[in-house]
Amino acid sequence: MSALVWFAVAAAALVLAGLFATLHMAIRQASLSRVEELAEERANPAMIRKIDALVRDADGHALAAAFPRVFFTFLFMISVVAWIAQVRHAGDPSSTDVILGVLVSSILAWVFAVALPVSVAEHAAERTIVRFCGLIRLLFIVMAPLRRVGAFFDEVVRRLVGDAERDSAEMLQDEVLSVVEEGEREGQIDEQARHMIESVMQFGWRTVEEIMTPRTEVDALEYTDDLAAVQSFVRDVGHSRIPVYRDDLDHVVGFLYAKDLLRWMSNPEGVDPAAFSLASILRPATFVPETKTVQELLKELLGHRVHIAVAADEYGGTAGIVTMEDIIEEVFGEIQDEYEAPSERPSVDIDRDQMRAELDARTRIDEANDLLDAIGITLPESEDYDTLAGLVIVKLGFIPEPGATVEIDGAILKVLEAEQTRVKRVEVHRMQDREGEGTRAVVAEDGPV
Repeated sequence: MSALVWFAVAAAALVLAGLFATLHMAIRQASLSRVEELAEERANPAMIRKIDALVRDADGHALAAAFPRVFFTFLFMISVVAWIAQVRHAGDPSSTDVILGVLVSSILAWVFAVALPVSVAEHAAERTIVRFCGLIRLLFIVMAPLRRVGAFFDEVVRRLVGDAERDSAEMLQDEVLSVVEEGEREGQIDEQARHMIESVMQFGWRTVEEIMTPRTEVDALEYTDDLAAVQSFVRDVGHSRIPVYRDDLDHVVGFLYAKDLLRWMSNPEGVDPAAFSLASILRPATFVPETKTVQELLKELLGHRVHIAVAADEYGGTAGIVTMEDIIEEVFGEIQDEYEAPSERPSVDIDRDQMRAELDARTRIDEANDLLDAIGITLPESEDYDTLAGLVIVKLGFIPEPGATVEIDGAILKVLEAEQTRVKRVEVHRMQDREGEGTRAVVAEDGPV
């Protein structure tokens, strides 16, 4: 063929390579919800049907657009080499022609089939998809055999790397979190906003067990009709809602709302304290499994119009108490109202200069790792424990006294406060880098070594 024909083929191939590269990248980059909105604005039923089909299998349509992108890029490179050969000596391509052709075609392909499509996909992905939805759907149908081959290799790779199959909801959540992190890096979202968004997104898999007040921390009233005893307990604990039990905390019979006690506490004329019956003012208790997700819990509390519930374990016992405030604190951080005594020390104290941190022992390991990342410490996670206290107890094999320490993976955990049945506060200190990281326990002089 003549030089002019090869030039025309190269030009057409470059245009088509750029077009399919743009479609491929646009599908990968686009907000599918925005694509649907644009299609609905056009009020074209045929277009809406095509867009709906595209959104249902965006990955498949992107894969369908990738093949012609590769094909026309390859054709463009061959055409450029042939064109150069015809221009230089009207014969078969020499090694010099091939080198020149590959160099020139690579530069042009990068500009028109990579850089330009990336720019279009970044700024006009949704509009591009809507405009070319017919072509994209046609490619999807024509490339069906190749799509099956692509899906096969995708499954092979997924199994080889051991990646668990995820549903679209999980992938969407990961995508949103990735966008949020990118926004923080670019300064468009501050750290507090990022934390709030991530917390809301985690509602789908964070459980009641992770946010509840554990049984050992619950202030509960044993059932009694002694008005003076009830009044004294309410004043002492300072809570607006108090669980009431019979025999033990595994038998919660209801919740006492402090406001329901006001008429008895004021002792107005005509009210006989001896006639007081706690059962008459108790609110029914709502029970939820500790494995319920925070998202499900929020729906249930709103549905029942209650602000507090009993978290039950698998044996039917009381695992703890969970409130609407606990859910809110997952988003906005710890809330301390005017009735709570101010903490003598912060729940988290991180000293970057000394490479140490002081934390509440109830802090969950994943949350602790987020905080300890500032001093370069990552604690091991395990199904055997959930919190810092659990980690220390599992590694030591007993409930330690203050002063006990344990070395784990380059970090020293020291017990600062403890009671007979639990660890309350822990200091985490980064060790100097050294060989042979592992676990080593060192306890108080009067304890085991």
